Amino acid sequence: MDSASRNKDFAAKLGLRFPILSDEQKTVSSAYGVLYPLIRIAKRTTFVIDKSGVIREIESGGDAADPDHALSVCALPTK
Repeated sequence: MDSASRNKDFAAKLGLRFPILSDEQKTVSSAYGVLYPLIRIAKRTTFVIDKSGVIREIESGGDAADPDHALSVCALPTK
């Protein structure tokens, strides 16, 4: 739910070559079931989605803050 500019800086810092969603309106986090509705904050969650739109991996909690696992999933060959 970070801003697009903050996500852009994060991606540049890590040398990422894939898009990171900025969900400032909280519509996606709500649809994916990770939004705490009363306080309007999302649970820390990373979804790795392939080019076909298939979710390949979901990390939540503290592990979602560490991009290493998401990067390793992105490096796997696609099916």
